[in-house]
Amino acid sequence: MGPDKGKFECCNALKTIALKQAIAEHGFKALLLGIRRDEHGIRAKERVFSPRNTDFKWNYKDQPPELWDQYKSKADEEQHIRVHPLLHWREIDIWKYIKRENIPITDLYFSGGKQRYRSLGCETCCGKVASKVRTIDEMIKELETTDVAERSGRAQDKEKAYMMQKLRTLGYM
Repeated sequence: MGPDKGKFECCNALKTIALKQAIAEHGFKALLLGIRRDEHGIRAKERVFSPRNTDFKWNYKDQPPELWDQYKSKADEEQHIRVHPLLHWREIDIWKYIKRENIPITDLYFSGGKQRYRSLGCETCCGKVASKVRTIDEMIKELETTDVAERSGRAQDKEKAYMMQKLRTLGYM
């Protein structure tokens, strides 16, 4: 498998089908994930507790309401739930938290003066963006003023219209 087969086919095989196999093999009823609504338009339709059916598919048109922080946290017998505790965070919130908690991170997020990654995934699907960020403080400052989308370097977001939505409905994280 690789990107020469097409970004959709590659992402589906390596990130969706593999996840489905792990869930089926281990019988997980819930997964704890770190996605955020601001990452991609389709993720704005997610819920903190997001049910998936027996085929691991997500019906973005039929999500449980989450009013006043009341969540449907129990899955039906044939479902599993994806739990997204960071859903309301923004990219800048993540970096402020990393700074506050002194969490170690990979150097790939820093530019060395020219380019850096804003979003990490498969090497073949991720591209760098122009940036001069060398420290977390500079990262936070850049995020306060940038209009470049976090996933602007992600190839699968650009390959076809609604590709991410299609991947998400199939079970992609």
